[in-house]
Amino acid sequence: RELHINLDNLIEDLQIHHANLETALGKIYLFLNEKLKAETFYVETQDESLNHRVFCYGRGDSEIKRKTPQLLKIDRSATFSTPGLFWVVQPIEMSDTIIGAIGLAFDSDSAPDKEIAPEILHTVSELLDNYFFGIHTNRLKHSLIMGIQSALKSHSIVDSIDGAVYVLKKEIPFRKMILLYSDHELTGHSRVNYLVYEDYERVYDSSEKRHEGLDEFVKDTDGCLSANTDELKNVLGDADLMVSYLLDGLIDEDLIGKVIFVPNEGATFSIFCREIIQVFTETLRQRLVDFNRERNTLRKFFSDKVIEKLISEPGYEKLYLQPRDNDIGIIFADISGFTKISEKILVSPERITRLVDHWSNEIITQVFPLGACLDKLVGDCIILLFGPPFYQDTPEQIAKNVIKAAEIVVKVTREVFNLPEFEDIRNYPDYSKFGVAIGANYCPAVVGLIGPNDDLTAFSSGMNITARLQGLAKADQILVTERMHELLSPMNLWNLEGPHSMPVKNVEKPLVYYQVSSLKNAAEAGSK
Repeated sequence: RELHINLDNLIEDLQIHHANLETALGKIYLFLNEKLKAETFYVETQDESLNHRVFCYGRGDSEIKRKTPQLLKIDRSATFSTPGLFWVVQPIEMSDTIIGAIGLAFDSDSAPDKEIAPEILHTVSELLDNYFFGIHTNRLKHSLIMGIQSALKSHSIVDSIDGAVYVLKKEIPFRKMILLYSDHELTGHSRVNYLVYEDYERVYDSSEKRHEGLDEFVKDTDGCLSANTDELKNVLGDADLMVSYLLDGLIDEDLIGKVIFVPNEGATFSIFCREIIQVFTETLRQRLVDFNRERNTLRKFFSDKVIEKLISEPGYEKLYLQPRDNDIGIIFADISGFTKISEKILVSPERITRLVDHWSNEIITQVFPLGACLDKLVGDCIILLFGPPFYQDTPEQIAKNVIKAAEIVVKVTREVFNLPEFEDIRNYPDYSKFGVAIGANYCPAVVGLIGPNDDLTAFSSGMNITARLQGLAKADQILVTERMHELLSPMNLWNLEGPHSMPVKNVEKPLVYYQVSSLKNAAEAGSK
């Protein structure tokens, strides 16, 4: 009993001072050597770095392996003798799993009683359980953390969370997990998405299979993320919840999501489970921050449909967004009379900004489904590209979409002017000269993410020609190049008036162009 108390005190002191396993075992050997005249003490297990080790004191581990290899392969307690030594050995078990071996050797002439020796070793092993358990727990924790981090690297946010939940299934018992996360758009708007897991399987998804109660709950975008636990209990119908908040940033602490775990019926989460859940939520938080940042970078140029396809492919940046030479459709659209509108009518920066924001946002919303992407918005001029990033459409399909988009730009411009807050624009004497001037082209260009900010950019002589065409156009005119005429003419969908020509600086041949109007408008004009 005295041995037990003294050894227990020694091990407790080693734990208080955070001694590592090698140091602790060395101190224990000195104690056993002094008190029991133990000649050899060895432990075979994993160290804190999860490396397999044989710790040997009193005799070199190479000698132990050479003379008694069976010491390292035992599956039950045993005693035996070798020349000059009496051995007592036993496996180290954790949760019914053998994780190593432990043994003592005494001089044959002064060994303890053969019945007492195993009890001594058993006592030593039991008192070391906390060390072994800590290492075993760290090994398990390390494995789970690596699994969670690996799963959350998947390009698809939903697939990555599916994978991480599967990793949790191995060791973390829970009945439900609910994730609410915001998808912040560049416009400043955001929507809250959700995923619901029951028995480790995804059963509800805001983008596919919807949950009626959560649908109603997330309508209040800001409130649902900051809602207290009682409100969540009412929605989910569960009494015991573990809620973690996901924040973007340490200073501003923008709330971007919330994770709710529901333990099994009648159970609570252990400290170990809570630690792993905390690792999961922190890794997920960073994944969601990256998710929003990545999507918002792409949203500057592409539709959500295109973004989903891009990010579903590993290495999409190299595959689709590196600068490459290809034939593309181009629109340059500029508000006619914008200087006069700004200086004489709207005057205030706030009203000018509202006009341009409303105009550009509405155009992007309506032309993105036609395969358009945004090159840039410069003041009152918007530049749209057709073809990037996948270059899957035929030249004819691109040309057709370009003109459809150009007609939308004309329509949207007129609709914005017709808004009640811009009545003073409509009442201005020169209102008939206000509208949008459009140049359109189909030509080769180098397109990709270029420059210090990785902006989507196209450059070529064809871009310059398109800009010159737009400069020629009057309010609500759509002017196209000869190449566009070649692609559009066989379709017989628009009236193509021309050819017209204009000299171009530093170009030998004049620029040939056509004016586009719908067949209906052309017929009406001819009947007047």
